[in-house]
Amino acid sequence: MNSLRRSYSCLTMTDNLSLEDRRKTMRAVKGKGTKLEKRLWAMLAGLGFKGWQKNADDIVGKPDVVFLTQRIAIFVDGCFWHGCPYCNRKLPEANKEYWEKKIKRNIELARSYDEQLRRKGWTILRIWEHEMADLPKVRLRILQVLRAEEPLR
Repeated sequence: MNSLRRSYSCLTMTDNLSLEDRRKTMRAVKGKGTKLEKRLWAMLAGLGFKGWQKNADDIVGKPDVVFLTQRIAIFVDGCFWHGCPYCNRKLPEANKEYWEKKIKRNIELARSYDEQLRRKGWTILRIWEHEMADLPKVRLRILQVLRAEEPLR
């Protein structure tokens, strides 16, 4: 486990910004079209898959990618925002109680969305931000889920 923890750059977070600069930075965080999502979309396009949709606002939890016919939902979860158990990122000291509640709520919502989708017959794939550093491994996981459902090409 220690070697796993050391291999990810998401483990250390020192805040060298002022409170006001941190506030501005956090407000600028996007919910759609993030770098991680764009990497995922490019990978799916590169694999030649058809029939997937970005940011499905009409599906519970608003997955980053859905394959409607196969009922597969893919989420890319940011390690900080979703409380990654491997990265265990340090919360900002300012307003720590707020951040603890925020991250806890995000985790609870993700579990609730997963449960609701599964009850409706969906397969859920969640990919951590730090896992996107190993695209061949992510690609393999996605291919395994897609092959388990039905051919897409």
